[in-house]
Amino acid sequence: MRRALLVCALVATAHADRADWVARELAAVRDLGPVRRAELERDVYEATRTRCHGDTTIRCVVDAADSICHGDAACEAAADVVAANTRAANDWIDEATRAQLVRGSADYRAALATELHRRFGALASELALAGGGADGASIDEFCRTRDRTVHACTGDDVTCVPSLPWSRCVAALVWYIGSER
Repeated sequence: MRRALLVCALVATAHADRADWVARELAAVRDLGPVRRAELERDVYEATRTRCHGDTTIRCVVDAADSICHGDAACEAAADVVAANTRAANDWIDEATRAQLVRGSADYRAALATELHRRFGALASELALAGGGADGASIDEFCRTRDRTVHACTGDDVTCVPSLPWSRCVAALVWYIGSER
């Protein structure tokens, strides 16, 4: 019985710590403001392209993002969100849609960012419909429980948000919600 209580206490602490972490990331993204968020997103994208040369391993992307912030903790927190979303872009947008973006846009990066924002918005709508709020605890809870059922998407359903790991779900919501205020 004591072990069960200890495990429950540890799990509760882990959830609280994770929700606090999500809240700090969300605050960092919000505090940047729209101009600095756009600059950071562009700078991380460019740093990843020039430093990683197609190597999108987490280490390379995070190093590229961190190089922009020069030790500023809030910037690094927001850059981590951008790095996570950069790495997840291929999971969010299928190859056929990416090809359409390339063919139909003079600025692929801007078109990709717009499409990601639209899809992150669909996930935020799911959060709202599930009764969650725009706070760290709601985002954490939603992303922990969302994929208890599989979200399989067909190629023609662009509003469908696929099953996502917790980290990608959180990064998308933090960026979207943090950008909306």
